[in-house]
Amino acid sequence: MTRILLIRHGEAAKVAGVRDPALTELGHRQAAELAGAMDWDPAMALVSSPKSRARQTAEPLARRLERDIVIEPAVNEIPSPRDLPLAERGPWIRSLLDAKWQQLEQHQLHWREEIISYLQGLDRDTAVFCHFMVINSVVAYTRDAPEICQFRPDYTSVTELVAANGRLELVRLGRERDSRML
Repeated sequence: MTRILLIRHGEAAKVAGVRDPALTELGHRQAAELAGAMDWDPAMALVSSPKSRARQTAEPLARRLERDIVIEPAVNEIPSPRDLPLAERGPWIRSLLDAKWQQLEQHQLHWREEIISYLQGLDRDTAVFCHFMVINSVVAYTRDAPEICQFRPDYTSVTELVAANGRLELVRLGRERDSRML
């Protein structure tokens, strides 16, 4: 049985027109607190989305464990609809909070399938630094739920899964945000 921790990145800067914002000062503090908050397995693999905010969240733990971070495109954030201007991405993401998986475009459903396949193939305990929608896609899958939004993971919250025999099972949800925002 493989233990998988899905960790939402720390708070990122909200800068109009920036595709890959870095962590804010608070986000860096959240990442440092996360690295010191748990009794981490020193043999655990560390995997991150290619996005700066996920990588930066993983860095304090990588330093603590003296481990490299593997960058994995399969756990990147959800792709936008084709031809959606960057300025409209935020409202589109918020619209997903009340949507169902069947409403998404084929390339977005493929994104979800890639996440599930990647996680099912893990053969060692792994901490995966990723995004709100990645975590929700996996939780919805484990629950066989049609709704996209299953919960609102807070920054640096840890959602625990186990993978065994090609199946993913939810152990516990991470800490939830108090606000209605992503």
